[in-house]
Amino acid sequence: MRSSLGYLLLSLGAAVTPVLAHHSIAAEYDDKKPITLRGTVTKFDWTNPHVYVWMDVRDSAGKITNWAVEYASTLDLKRSGNGWRRDIVQVGDSVTAEGILSRDGSKQISGKSLTLASGKKIATANPAAIKLAGARTGKEAPHWPNGHVRLGVVPGGKGFWADPSPAGLYETSAGNIRMNYEGLLANIADASKVAPFQPWAKALYEYRQRTNLKDDPMAYCLPPGGPRQFQDRYGVQIVEQPDRKRIFIMSAGGNRNWRIIWLDGRKNPEPDDVTPTYYGYSSGRWEGDTLVADTTAFTERFWFTNGGLPHTEKLALTERITRPDFDTLKYEVTINDPGAYTRPWTGSFNLAWVPADVEEYFCDESNHETESLSGKHATP
Repeated sequence: MRSSLGYLLLSLGAAVTPVLAHHSIAAEYDDKKPITLRGTVTKFDWTNPHVYVWMDVRDSAGKITNWAVEYASTLDLKRSGNGWRRDIVQVGDSVTAEGILSRDGSKQISGKSLTLASGKKIATANPAAIKLAGARTGKEAPHWPNGHVRLGVVPGGKGFWADPSPAGLYETSAGNIRMNYEGLLANIADASKVAPFQPWAKALYEYRQRTNLKDDPMAYCLPPGGPRQFQDRYGVQIVEQPDRKRIFIMSAGGNRNWRIIWLDGRKNPEPDDVTPTYYGYSSGRWEGDTLVADTTAFTERFWFTNGGLPHTEKLALTERITRPDFDTLKYEVTINDPGAYTRPWTGSFNLAWVPADVEEYFCDESNHETESLSGKHATP
């Protein structure tokens, strides 16, 4: 296990890497430096994790420079309802892009809008405003023949869980702490209320918050383990196999990562006897209509929640998952990590049922930063 001090020093010295996957816009781009580009499209890349428009722009001296304009993912753009589609732009089109400059000085902007050759102006997607769930049905939670509540689809149906509320995680006794959809605090002074941090963990959490989550491992397509698997805004599927005494928890975002909760009575291995993983080792049981899962043996190479709460390889989770009605999944987790926190603590959030098939999304379909996939990226 790496030392807490080592993590903090690595974070404080980490460099900003441009053009990442799930990166925070605020971390990579400066909203105090708006810019408007007018030019000719040289390439249009309609792929995940982000859509790009490359354009030649002529300056006042006649010099032509190629700029990259980054927009949201294909899924977010389609779901925005603003008219985005894969054939909306062609090479050779004259377009105008409005956005904000990259913080590293490169010829790249985060696009806020795109004005097409026809004169039509379309805005980018606002992930905070995109909700996947529809109107509530008012139906009761479905059950299996043996009486257990169904956490996934009913026979002949389809659907998944999304729209976590709140989008971050904090101790339940703290009351309401305002965060955005990425887990960024509205008020950094609330950091001390989030969890019972050890001093080094609080300092690292505040650093991640103040730097707009710029070192987020998900920006390098690393898996979202722990509660964060349920916080992914593309959703999560639960596939139950009672005949095999196991449950799959499957991410709709990322790279379709999944974990298994075993219900066959097995005990989790001792963390020192196995290789730590992003999702750990999970064994579960039913307590009435609540699935209780104990998970241990986590690696430290990921952030286990939105917003960057730190953890160590001592992390152990007890998750309590239930479906109080057809439209709601309640997720509650107790965090026990004596390496990062002064005592165990509990947080929770709800998810909403989305009666649709999961749309395809792969983080590394056209990712411009692939060092982490070969193990080169060190997580702060």
